Amino acid sequence: MSFSLGESDADDGLGAPRVVSDINVTPFVDVMLVLLIVFMVTAPMLAAGVKVDLPKASGAAAISPAREPLVVTVKADGSVFVGADALGGAGFDAAIAARLGADPKVTAHIRADAAVPYEKVLDVMAALSRDGVSRLAFIGKADRAAPSP
Repeated sequence: MSFSLGESDADDGLGAPRVVSDINVTPFVDVMLVLLIVFMVTAPMLAAGVKVDLPKASGAAAISPAREPLVVTVKADGSVFVGADALGGAGFDAAIAARLGADPKVTAHIRADAAVPYEKVLDVMAALSRDGVSRLAFIGKADRAAPSP
């Protein structure tokens, strides 16, 4: 609460200060700026997925999916991730089945490290096909030196 030390509007002869009911927004702005900075720092950390070195592709046009894709990542050591969860065997099949239950026409995007043997990528593709995924796409880095189509 704040007080006015100027002339009183009421002519009561006592010159008593009147209460000003204005809101002081400076502390509010300070708190909002601190929260903004905290969210700006933490947001990139939350959006980070599994770190892989994607192979470069020249002449491929980027696509943007209409629905949220199922992202399957294969790291250089051969570990397989569904989203950000490391899964293998029955856990992999259960995660794919759960996702297909929610959206039967989901597209699986495969992110494979450049050092992953082709056979491992084929194994993941076969597992996805066996689990009922009929649409596959690959994620790679665009080669900046190659001309765009």
